[in-house]
Amino acid sequence: MRRPKTLIVRGLALLAALALLQLALAPAAHPAGPYLSALSDIATGPPAFAAHCANKTCGSFGGPCLKAVGFFCANSAGQCFTRGCQ
Repeated sequence: MRRPKTLIVRGLALLAALALLQLALAPAAHPAGPYLSALSDIATGPPAFAAHCANKTCGSFGGPCLKAVGFFCANSAGQCFTRGCQ
């Protein structure tokens, strides 16, 4: 009877250790630094410098901004980025 009890206790201890490890290695909710990953801007909303809606969108990947209602366009490092205005 002692053997099953010790196995249960060891199993529970292992599960608790794995749960604590998962919590310790989980990524932070919001990075504190100014450098974000390439995909992190998807959830951050409109850019802070776009106080008004310029009504422009990207013509192509590295192309100029073209007129389009409800969009904001910015060129940076040879790439064109478009976001919807709110």
